[in-house]
Amino acid sequence: MAHWMALPGASRMRAGTDPAAARLQALLPPVSRAPRVPPAPLRKLRPLARIVALVSGRLTGTGPLTIFTTLGRHPRLFRAWLFYSARLMPFGTLPRRDAELVILRVAWQCGAAYEWWHHVPLALRAGLRPEEVAAAAGVPPAAGLSERRRVLIAVTDDVLARQALSDDTWQAARQALTEREMIEACLLIGHYQGLASAIGGLGIQLEDGSLNEAPISGGPAAPRSR
Repeated sequence: MAHWMALPGASRMRAGTDPAAARLQALLPPVSRAPRVPPAPLRKLRPLARIVALVSGRLTGTGPLTIFTTLGRHPRLFRAWLFYSARLMPFGTLPRRDAELVILRVAWQCGAAYEWWHHVPLALRAGLRPEEVAAAAGVPPAAGLSERRRVLIAVTDDVLARQALSDDTWQAARQALTEREMIEACLLIGHYQGLASAIGGLGIQLEDGSLNEAPISGGPAAPRSR
């Protein structure tokens, strides 16, 4: 989730400043609960995690991102995770809009509100249309998407549901994606599914500055249809 590396310095993405983003974010309300592992105070983080948390917070306008202040409690793992994440996105082979669509579909299918809330404005800034973002939450999600992006959604759903690709999905993917893009898409799906599990397992909460007037759910996230 190294999206802070790709944000223009002058950009601000505080939730609610863009009505379209706010409406799309609200499709997956966050669940309010006490974190299992609380975010570390900035002064207790190593320099890399502290800098990433501060810079990302300034760019998003939310304050230090809790994903970084929580995972930063494990400095050696944080460094490796951060650079692997950045190699997949934003410095991967897949075009940024395609990568964001995949990430949104993973977030939606996993019920991962933290990922969804942060990547909705990122996807819009990358150039996805609001209807394309909404399609990531649709069942079926094909409306408004190009054939290539419908294939990416199908690949994402297969990998999440079956840890494999059906013959039909594989044939469509071979037509739409290069070999390297296919490898990267599968790794990107697995990475963000794993990140969703870490966020849920550790109870990482959205930053107060991300929420504004967002509806908050007090119970467990409902499973998404697959």
